[in-house]
Amino acid sequence: MLAPHPLLVPRGTPLAVREVLAGLAEQGHTVDVLSFHEGQDIADLPGVTHHRSAQPWGVKTVPIGVSWQKLVCDVGFVRRAGRMIRDAAAAGEPYDVVHAGEEAVFFAAWFRRRLGMPFVYDMDSRMSAQVREKSRWLTPASWVFDRLERWSIGLSAGVLAVCPALVEEAERYHPTGNVALLPDVPNTGAAAGDLPAGLTEAAGPPEGVRFVYVGNLEAYQGIDLLLEAFASAAERCSAATLVVVGGTAEKIAAYDRRYPALTESGRVRFVGPVPIDRLGRVMECADVLVSPRTRGENTPMKVYSYLQSGRAVLATRLRTHTQVLDDTVSMLVVPEAGAMAGAMVELASSAERRETLGAAGRAYVQREFSREAYRRRLRDFYAKLEPDGPVPAAFDGRQTA
Repeated sequence: MLAPHPLLVPRGTPLAVREVLAGLAEQGHTVDVLSFHEGQDIADLPGVTHHRSAQPWGVKTVPIGVSWQKLVCDVGFVRRAGRMIRDAAAAGEPYDVVHAGEEAVFFAAWFRRRLGMPFVYDMDSRMSAQVREKSRWLTPASWVFDRLERWSIGLSAGVLAVCPALVEEAERYHPTGNVALLPDVPNTGAAAGDLPAGLTEAAGPPEGVRFVYVGNLEAYQGIDLLLEAFASAAERCSAATLVVVGGTAEKIAAYDRRYPALTESGRVRFVGPVPIDRLGRVMECADVLVSPRTRGENTPMKVYSYLQSGRAVLATRLRTHTQVLDDTVSMLVVPEAGAMAGAMVELASSAERRETLGAAGRAYVQREFSREAYRRRLRDFYAKLEPDGPVPAAFDGRQTA
């Protein structure tokens, strides 16, 4: 498995990688996983061996998304991957298949062309879209990524896509249509015990209505939308508080400077990251869990954990959410501050509405997105692959279904 990011760290893609590894280990596969230098070792899964590429000089941490640090790390990563593949073949125990995500799928496609090594594309986002969203100056680069993505889809033995939007995209370019949906599962740890250090005070008075956001503080997450909406809603809900969990110290400081009235009053608290095994307890202290995302196609992993918590979910009415959520299990609003503020006021004023949405959401996620269903989908996908892996004909990236 090629995982070109920190592993294991408490954020979406690395957690999804661990879930795949756990599923493959349960099926009895032997897996070598290669990741960047950063993160906690995965050492608790039978048959899984964690390898790391070397830490480049001057790179301590790798931020989310496209960055110069990621590109520098990729150089050593692809060299190490090639060496692992060649060494396994020389030892008479070649890998059956490469399971690759993010930009590592381009490396896997290259290995397929040079070495005949079949690969699976673990598609949790459109990298070309991420590059465009990073900066309009990167638009030419996004065209290159788009072409590489199509090429990789066409050469792959199959595609595992995290959401329906990506399934549709992959089906356009895969020559045999071997594309399967593999949505995320709740991943929060236990909802028991004390709140993590520093969060008890931030949780606010028990009689107030508490809105909680969990995730990183990148622009696409809609944190500005969330804060603008809460500023308006707070004028009509005197006891409401907003707790923002996650983000780097640098990002938190930037929002503190941008919204001093909210943070200085204590109505909004930024508490930084929380260990993944404590997120269940964090969500338990919420009355409403918020996902204000404004861009992207893939469904945020936190949505499944939000639903599992049994708390009301408030989210933007965009496909990133609506391919999983609807009005029976969540409150969906257009991504505008006024609409979100109105929804906050409505939810704050009606405990019955919050309880109804929370109960419906929990029943829904347990029915449709259980860990058992996830591992069944993964098992069924791999069962379709021949022992030596199907090797599609050369594909130029322009073909559509």
